[in-house]
Amino acid sequence: MFTLNDIIQGNEGAFQLHCSDTPTAQMTFHAAHHDSRQIAAGDLFIAIKGAHVDGHRFIPAVARAGALGALCTEPSQDVPPNFLQIVVPDVVQALHATARVRTQRQQNTIRIGITGSNGKTSTKEAVAAVLSRQAPTLKTQASYNNEIGYPLTLLRLEPQHRYAVLEMGAQWVGELAWLSRTIASPNWSLITSVGSAHLEFFGSQERIIIAKTELVQALTSEGIAILNYDDLNVRNMAGQTQARVLYYGQGEGADVHASEVGGDTLFGHSFTLNYRGQRQRVQLRLPGEHGVTIALAAAAAGCAATMPLEEISAALETLTPAKGRCEIKAGPNGSTLIDDTYNANRQSIVAITRAMRATQQVNGRRWAVLGDIFELGSYARDEHKAAGAALVGSVDYLIALGDKARFYVEGALEAGMPEENAYYFSADVENAPEVEAAKRAAADLLRHDVRAGDLVLLKGSRGMRIESMLEMLMA
Repeated sequence: MFTLNDIIQGNEGAFQLHCSDTPTAQMTFHAAHHDSRQIAAGDLFIAIKGAHVDGHRFIPAVARAGALGALCTEPSQDVPPNFLQIVVPDVVQALHATARVRTQRQQNTIRIGITGSNGKTSTKEAVAAVLSRQAPTLKTQASYNNEIGYPLTLLRLEPQHRYAVLEMGAQWVGELAWLSRTIASPNWSLITSVGSAHLEFFGSQERIIIAKTELVQALTSEGIAILNYDDLNVRNMAGQTQARVLYYGQGEGADVHASEVGGDTLFGHSFTLNYRGQRQRVQLRLPGEHGVTIALAAAAAGCAATMPLEEISAALETLTPAKGRCEIKAGPNGSTLIDDTYNANRQSIVAITRAMRATQQVNGRRWAVLGDIFELGSYARDEHKAAGAALVGSVDYLIALGDKARFYVEGALEAGMPEENAYYFSADVENAPEVEAAKRAAADLLRHDVRAGDLVLLKGSRGMRIESMLEMLMA
């Protein structure tokens, strides 16, 4: 919750209140949302003018839904007279200023910023699960990790929150530094990996490294940089921070590391968690080697919080895949589906298909259904081809959907996949009916050809909405 006073103090001299009643500074809002569909009674609506939709048109609707007010640049006339409209020159800047004031009041909360090219959301969920066993913990909702989602999360801070686990994304060099400087910097920073996500925006992997490093540069000498030891680009960030460094990873050089890794790679590894001479056995339900890495990142956060390894292990064993992130589901004709539809890049495709290859619990054929990877710019062909080539030896059949997805097939065939095992369904990714038609055609093929014991991966960038195939497959 936050108050009107937080808004007033953050935007002193740069706001006007439109309301028939005179509100008190202690007027309290339960939450803030920029999506009118999420508004509940007592909330504040953030009316943002986007590239395609102007949030101001929804102010009357949120007033009817029970919102207490709206932060806007132009007041609506079609609202009850006692509905509060806080008019500011720039809504996003006002949101940032309000979150900054609110965060400054929460000096007892340790903010953990999480960034990286892969695994941010899953790592955020794991870290929050561990830390919440020790004390009340706030976490980013869904993937609210940008200039709007980050302050909205901070406005949910309550006095009892000991930790705030904050996913922080970046699409340009300087963004993480700017978010830290403008709104709130983390007390601890956790970096997952450096990959090829958002190459279209950054232009090179070197610039991605620079961008992610900003989150450890934002730390003070009293902070903690929690770094993935197994990713050399992340490990080297230790030289860019004045904070204490805590490494996690599968390499023995990591402070928090795994040994004696066993179990099934798709349905959950077991391993021994090691920290400062202490050892604790862990059985995961997260898939793949990357599941172990996610668990180690969360364990490192728990170690930073001086939690006993037994408590950390107990929390790790409760973890399950987040929605659309390697969920195991029943498929058509007795097959098994891997719902990894939330998003995609080359590294995550390679990770999950390697897990498919290594699993001992599925004895049938392996299928990869892959949609386009977005935001690659001029790197699109090379990244798709490399992902396609990496499938060979891990999966038996490839079904590619979209436009750039044709390069999956090109890479797979060049690497030795039999031509009759690769299928391509072309679609203009800007044309929703075409994309849905391609999905239906692919689903028809799968329903006809997959059989009991087969393993089918569904994966693609968020904009492809590959999850809509789930219902098609079970029709």
